Amino acid sequence: MKEYVTFLLQMIIWSSFSLIEWLSGRDRPFFKGMMLCVFLYIAFLLARKIGLRTRKALWTTTLTAAMYFTCQHFVWEALQ
Repeated sequence: MKEYVTFLLQMIIWSSFSLIEWLSGRDRPFFKGMMLCVFLYIAFLLARKIGLRTRKALWTTTLTAAMYFTCQHFVWEALQ
């Protein structure tokens, strides 16, 4: 159950990342990369705070980020 709650909350985090990335459209790629690292760290900390062990929190964070960015890629491909 903890994994499911973590997954849902991390998807909210990634949706916020997408909004903030859109708002900072003119930023340099370096700063967008730094912002990605900050959001990855926040998502990882959230998973740890919910009570997942470090390895499972890292795995869940990686999985949700990969799933979100893969789906985002397919949506952008469909819209263009």
